Amino acid sequence: MKAFGPPNEGPLQGLVASRIETYGGRHRASAQSTAGSLYPRGGLVLDPSRRRLQQYVPFVRGSGQSRGLSPMRLRDPEPEKRHGGHVGAGLPHSPKLKEVTKAHELEVRLHTFSMFGMPRLPPEDRRHWEIGEGGDSGLAIEKSWRELVPGHKEMSRELCHQQEALWELLTTELIYVRKLKIMTDLLAAGLLNLQRVGLLTEVSAETLFGNVPSLIRTHRSFWEEVLGPTLEETRASGQPLDPIGLESGFLTFGQRFHPYVQYCLRVKQTMAYAREQQETNPLFHAFVQWCEKHKRSGRQMLCDLLIKPHQRITKYPLLLHAVLKRSPEARAQEALNAMIEAVESFLRHINGQVRQGEEQESLAAAAQRIGPYEVLEPPSDEVEKNLRPFSTLDLTSPMLGVASEHTRQLLLEGPVRVKEGREGKLDVYLFLFSDVLLVTKPQRKADKAKIIRPPLMLEKLVCQPLRDPRTSFLRGAFSSPSSRGEGGAGMEIK
Repeated sequence: MKAFGPPNEGPLQGLVASRIETYGGRHRASAQSTAGSLYPRGGLVLDPSRRRLQQYVPFVRGSGQSRGLSPMRLRDPEPEKRHGGHVGAGLPHSPKLKEVTKAHELEVRLHTFSMFGMPRLPPEDRRHWEIGEGGDSGLAIEKSWRELVPGHKEMSRELCHQQEALWELLTTELIYVRKLKIMTDLLAAGLLNLQRVGLLTEVSAETLFGNVPSLIRTHRSFWEEVLGPTLEETRASGQPLDPIGLESGFLTFGQRFHPYVQYCLRVKQTMAYAREQQETNPLFHAFVQWCEKHKRSGRQMLCDLLIKPHQRITKYPLLLHAVLKRSPEARAQEALNAMIEAVESFLRHINGQVRQGEEQESLAAAAQRIGPYEVLEPPSDEVEKNLRPFSTLDLTSPMLGVASEHTRQLLLEGPVRVKEGREGKLDVYLFLFSDVLLVTKPQRKADKAKIIRPPLMLEKLVCQPLRDPRTSFLRGAFSSPSSRGEGGAGMEIK
């Protein structure tokens, strides 16, 4: 006699049940067959090995489903017909079919995010990425400074302009912080949620968003310790905003905004990575398009968001200059000038770091194009083995006799014709660095230039112009500096 159980309850009903269904809840089958577990109709089937949803089909209106159901359901597994026989349905093995499956799964996930919001990430991820941390309650501000100053009608026109400039400093700060939060609360949170179900795992969130969470923490601290107290004082007293109250905070601008050094050093590579992913990864392109159309993004493009930190850090001097222009008091002018100098000094430091990084990249690229330096033609393997340690020319090593902050730079390069002796002419390719001149010969079969002359240190070279403006005479001295270049060799360069 067969044992009977309660009938199958069918699909889960109602909004709460649909959320459980959408976020991975299982509809327990009330009856089980001795041959195996039943597939729950309308429920979710999780692949135990991959932990992700399989074979979603979109919800179609008018299908008879009750209102409030999740906008998706699972297609019932159907046996696959092959050569007249029935084979159990399995996962597609064709790469193209897998791409179609992933694209469909991504579409379903993003549709779910749009309807019900994103699932809550683990606490460690939320803290690291500043997702939803801090809230916006402390970042609220009135529509106008006039709401805080009852006597604004009796104020002079110049003082009103000063207040407008200070108010722009405060309001743009809050607008900027909210745009930073778009990158974490929407883009980073969405990407991390998709990666937790096996989608877009090839995209690096660290490379894409860098140290944006550090920037958010920096600006939150700057608001709470510098800008916010000035605003609260005006709220409490009803007096105009005082620029002198900002002085102590801006004088420590370099220490407070130090994370911007790292961001500005990497922003070029970050934007190139984002552009490459969008051009070569259709799933990532679809995800970015969904984010850019999301109401939370304010129609901000990903590339525009990534460049915002660079634009904001360079805007502070302009905002402070606008306040200075409308501040006639000597004490306020003194404080504002000191604040502007502190900010501009930090910007010069960032520019120096960025320039040094670009020079190192250029130097490394040039070093890759220059082949090994062979001092002598070794007559045997033993001689070659002993010469090898002295046959390397490391252009990325520090320059001798200068401070460590001075790096070698590639100043000029190009083909020239060198005249040696009376009749000899040779086509060579020169690399002029900060401290050395390399004479090379381009290789036809290799994308590298071979050094054909000993490296010429600039401190031992004398360049003299000749009558023909197209030529000059270069003399290299190989004796000691005390000999003043005597006994050297010369060559004419055209």
